[in-house]
Amino acid sequence: MKMAKFFAVVLVALTLAGAAQATVTNISMNPLTGLPASDVDKGFFGDNSPSTNFNGLLGQISLYNAFFGANLQAPLFANYFDGSNNTVNLTGFDYAVIHYGKGPGGIGQGGGIEFFYLNGMTGNFTFSATGLGPNGLGGFSSIRLFSIGGPTPVPEGNATAMLLGVSALALFGMRRFVRPWFWTGGAI
Repeated sequence: MKMAKFFAVVLVALTLAGAAQATVTNISMNPLTGLPASDVDKGFFGDNSPSTNFNGLLGQISLYNAFFGANLQAPLFANYFDGSNNTVNLTGFDYAVIHYGKGPGGIGQGGGIEFFYLNGMTGNFTFSATGLGPNGLGGFSSIRLFSIGGPTPVPEGNATAMLLGVSALALFGMRRFVRPWFWTGGAI
């Protein structure tokens, strides 16, 4: 009976760990007002190069931290991902910079940029195919992902929970061998 309860507890723990999903947070801030924005006019940053996106991201993190009293860490420029599809694997990355082009048929200003904190997200994620704010009325153009700690991805939450569960089961199974050895002074 005790074994059944133990397995039930492990199953519930694994289920809850799998259900706890991180969320992507838009950290776009208007550089003129320092207030949150749905997107930022790319005119503030110049071209759509990796270095320009990275420098813009550093400024956005600083504005976000100042406005919300947050403590988001600055990413590294090394080992960034450069993509042209709005569905990407976020594993191992902490920030995304998305560029949207001009409106349909090249009409309108367009050229909006959105900055996202990935908040521990792993696996594939699909960003909007069209800009959400007044500056990004066009279609998806590019995405760049940056990380805080370099190229080593962190394990997925479910994998960590599974490792913890397997370890607990191993310890539970070992107790029948350890207890007689401990109580007999090491002689079995």
